[in-house]
Order: sequence, then C-alpha cells, then structure tokens
Amino acid sequence: MASKKVVFYVVTGETDKAKMALTVARRAAEFKRFEDVKVVLQGPSEKLIIDEDPAVKDNLDFLIKNKCIDSACKFIADKMQISEPIMKRGVELKPGGERLAALVNDDYLPLVF
Repeated sequence: MASKKVVFYVVTGETDKAKMALTVARRAAEFKRFEDVKVVLQGPSEKLIIDEDPAVKDNLDFLIKNKCIDSACKFIADKMQISEPIMKRGVELKPGGERLAALVNDDYLPLVF
C-alpha cells in the first residue's frame, strides 16, 4: 500500500485543540507516519506561531526546522497585525485557502483541526 501525504489544516480558535494538532503533526513527521507532513495555519491558530509556551514553541521549532510548516494565512495575519513576528519565526505567509487547494490537488489528505 502506498504511503499517504497529509496536510494538517489548523483553523480552530480553541487553543487546546490547536496545540494538539501541532503535537500530532510533529509526531507524525518525527516518526515518519506518512510520506510527507505539511501544516497550514489559518485564523486564530496563527497566534500559536508567536506563543511563548515552551511546549508549543518546541513543536513549532521542530516543524519549522523540518520544513513541515507550509504557511500561515497572509490575510488573517495582516488583519491580526502579527505578520512580522510570524515571518521572523521563519513561517511564510500565503493565502490559506489557495495553499489548502494546492496541497489537496497534489494528493495531500487534509486533516482539519
């Protein structure tokens, strides 16, 4: 059976749910549970990129370092006025809906949180 590619599409405003999504994404990438793992953050979940919580920061550091974070939504980041700190963390800003469509069209299975 062929291995699958997944995109974690994290849009929730529930902090605990968004943190869990990052943990699951990190472990999926770390233990090579899929052919490839990508993460797209959109909406309130984008605030986690600049969160100082050590557990969140550790998961994001791993995901950024291993090129698993595809992007955060530019429109929302601009609206929340957090674009600059997001980019300083090494996360690209792109249209969230377009990134999700591009990844799904490239055979990534979406896991939505």
